Amino acid sequence: MHYTTYLFDFDYTLADSSRGIVLCFRHVLERNGHADVTDDAIRRTIGKTLEESFSILTGETDPARLADFKQQYRKEADVHMTPNTRLFPETLDVLRRLKERGAKVGIISTKYRFRIHDTMDQHLPADFLDIVVGGEDVTRAKPDPEGLLHAITELGVEKTDVLYIGDSTVDAETALAAGVDFAGVTHGVTTADELACYPHCRIMTSLEELLENVPATKPQPRRRIAIRQILLLLLLLWLSWAESIPLDDEPTFIFFTLFLLCLWSVARRRRILPAVAEAWLKEWLHPVIIRWRAFHIRQIRGKVPAPLSAEHCTCRNCGHSFTGNFCPRCGQSRGIYRFRLKHAPGNILRSLFRVDGKFGHTLLALLYRPGHLMRGFMQGRRAAYSMPLQTLFLLIAFYLLAVQLVIPQLQDEKKKPQTKTERVAAIRELIAEYEAELQEETDSMMISVNNISIIALKRNLAELLPPDSLREDEKVSEEVMRKYPNLIFKGKLTRRLDTYISEIPFLNRVWELLKRWGHGNRTLHVIAILPLFAVGTYWSFQSRWQLRRHPQRVSFNLMEHFFIQAYVAGQIMLLSILLLPFGLADNESEFFALPWSVIFLLFWWDLRQLYLCSWWTSLWRTLWMFFYALLLLAAILSLGYGLYLAADTLLPA
Repeated sequence: MHYTTYLFDFDYTLADSSRGIVLCFRHVLERNGHADVTDDAIRRTIGKTLEESFSILTGETDPARLADFKQQYRKEADVHMTPNTRLFPETLDVLRRLKERGAKVGIISTKYRFRIHDTMDQHLPADFLDIVVGGEDVTRAKPDPEGLLHAITELGVEKTDVLYIGDSTVDAETALAAGVDFAGVTHGVTTADELACYPHCRIMTSLEELLENVPATKPQPRRRIAIRQILLLLLLLWLSWAESIPLDDEPTFIFFTLFLLCLWSVARRRRILPAVAEAWLKEWLHPVIIRWRAFHIRQIRGKVPAPLSAEHCTCRNCGHSFTGNFCPRCGQSRGIYRFRLKHAPGNILRSLFRVDGKFGHTLLALLYRPGHLMRGFMQGRRAAYSMPLQTLFLLIAFYLLAVQLVIPQLQDEKKKPQTKTERVAAIRELIAEYEAELQEETDSMMISVNNISIIALKRNLAELLPPDSLREDEKVSEEVMRKYPNLIFKGKLTRRLDTYISEIPFLNRVWELLKRWGHGNRTLHVIAILPLFAVGTYWSFQSRWQLRRHPQRVSFNLMEHFFIQAYVAGQIMLLSILLLPFGLADNESEFFALPWSVIFLLFWWDLRQLYLCSWWTSLWRTLWMFFYALLLLAAILSLGYGLYLAADTLLPA
């Protein structure tokens, strides 16, 4: 059958909002003395009006009482509904491809229209859906066909051209009453056998089946590859060549893999592949696609809270009798177990590092759903995860411990201080190398850099040796001192501070301690750059210029961005720990042990999940984020150096 209009139910058809619905119902029911209602019973009422659902769950028939339940539910939904609603993995692709084929697309639901827009507008343009009919738009809810008929009238289409897609028998009854064809999808709690009892054109396990054997309503020319996609492919191809040459350097082929994935995505979306080849690939990769879909659902949902237990339990701590997962008097869990050998590792970790199950859940989330974790945590879903800075500090500690375990010789080398003779020989060797490079250098900038490096090394040499032990070529001339008065030699401000600090033994000891503490302190260095990345991300994703071009789907303030960057830094440290045994982590780095190219890829991936944007948008905004961070760093250094020069100039000789 050829259809020009596809109208969808929302809950359990396009999106899984059961978590939010159950949570809202649970709060209202427990507040009104109905804690014995199970989650499955609540899920069975999804699709009905709130009054009908509460009447079924509580047995109440008083309209005033049911209206009060409804009002309480709306207040709970304002807090919990949108953050706990997730689109099914195939939803967006199906809707976009139906629109590309010229079909009209709309939503008919008992859910309030503004809640539907709260979810859909995060993923689709505001004018994408041709119509949305919510519970506030009708006087009679489904299975009355009022909403469906209203949409048909507003769109100006014939009933024979309309297909209504839903997940429940209520949706099937609505389509039957309206006189339109019905297609069922088994995303919800209604089985295929229950849906098959009603007139239908098909029963589907996935919305993707709508696209099978559905002709287009207008010609589908093969779309040209966009210039930006060509540039992205060329960039990835060049990076692939750069990382794999020379071959004896153990290339990782990370960018080559990304190039192949991007090439496949472009070929699929631009319809470059023949239909026969695409169908064959889909059939051949069907097991992989199914598993990927399940993984993607878990990636978006994250950790789901344990279902509430309806069995009575006596708390072993205070003796209180209760139902649920935790004692309402003392808060102890009902799941108290006897200690066995398998519990030893967890207890050791909790004793030494004060970590619990939240830390483990956070580590897993950082590996496969970091952006979703960060967004959910900032929006209030925090019960299952540890705090950002706590996670970062623990991972840095674990990394330093792993370095000592994996590379024990580092500690031995640090315990062997260089003698004065060895340090002098090393400095003279470096001076000789720089002077040799200076003879071959032609760039004026590099000549200045090499000269400054040579002068700094000669200054270090002069501090180690008496003046009469220095050769003439190892001394710094008066001309050089006049040319670089502040870059190499201590100014008046520095000399006065050194003199003042050295005269007070306590300040001198504190200053030396701070210098030793700051030198090589990875935690301090990582924390210092987090504000730069936080401001860079805020500017690149939430600046007024960006908001004019791309309406913001989610937004965070600067403090939230700082904690988001702490999670990103923790993710980098976690991967460094995992890659350290394979020799793929640079343990000598001052900041992160991973290459900056890998760090950029992590930011690209994380920010795409965090801001719910496309790969292309995330790529360019991530580039802007790094640019803003470098610009801010340069501004801070320039300002600090300018203030130092000004203070040094104003001081009397």
